[in-house]
Amino acid sequence: MKGFPTALVLFLLSLLGCRSHSAQPARVEQRTTATGQQYTLFHPDHLALQVVTRLPSLDQRECQLSVAAAYTDLQTNQPLDLLVDQGQLRQAQATVGWLDGVLTIVDTTLTLTRIAPGQTPPSAELEQVRRQKGTVLLQELLVYQGQNLKPAGGSLFQRRALVEFRDHRFAVIESVSDSLTMHQFGEDLRALGARNALYLDMGDWDEGWYRKGKSVVKLGYRRTQTARQSNWLVFVEPESAR
Repeated sequence: MKGFPTALVLFLLSLLGCRSHSAQPARVEQRTTATGQQYTLFHPDHLALQVVTRLPSLDQRECQLSVAAAYTDLQTNQPLDLLVDQGQLRQAQATVGWLDGVLTIVDTTLTLTRIAPGQTPPSAELEQVRRQKGTVLLQELLVYQGQNLKPAGGSLFQRRALVEFRDHRFAVIESVSDSLTMHQFGEDLRALGARNALYLDMGDWDEGWYRKGKSVVKLGYRRTQTARQSNWLVFVEPESAR
């Protein structure tokens, strides 16, 4: 670059560096509990967690992991009890009578709280999150303040949850087994250090994916209702890092 001022050369090189930047992947960890159950943990190190209602494209390089979040209304194919969606009020009150967990996302801050089944967070709280362009959705709590909330018995499926550890770090944890009850899953999450855990939609709605180097790894075993999935929890590179 003979004839170019040094400052201009450095500026052009910095632009090239930005363009070649690759997104930070989710950190993946394998763990086995004392019961012999195997789990995959997805840690959003350096990534932000969001709930989106448009299927994340594999072309969106900033998206590193995508899994189903809230349940889908079988009549309308819309998310069940996604109350505030990135600053937009979708529902003023809960419509399902048995969801007891509240996930709130404002910027990079995540909060898991408990409400009485069938209740709605106070309207003032929803309005505050709306003004902050945040998200509020309701789902089933598996673990709250270190206690397993699910009784023994029930159906057997692969299980997945958004987990808050005792040090307030978050991760998505997915079972390898396709034959776990909610209760057993909750017990294993506690063994893995969960303080709070919110269930994520599974069964026929279980399809997800994450990036591993230059390849994409699919998640879930059944994947039969993927076309009807209405919302996703995603790990994305923060805008400030793009």
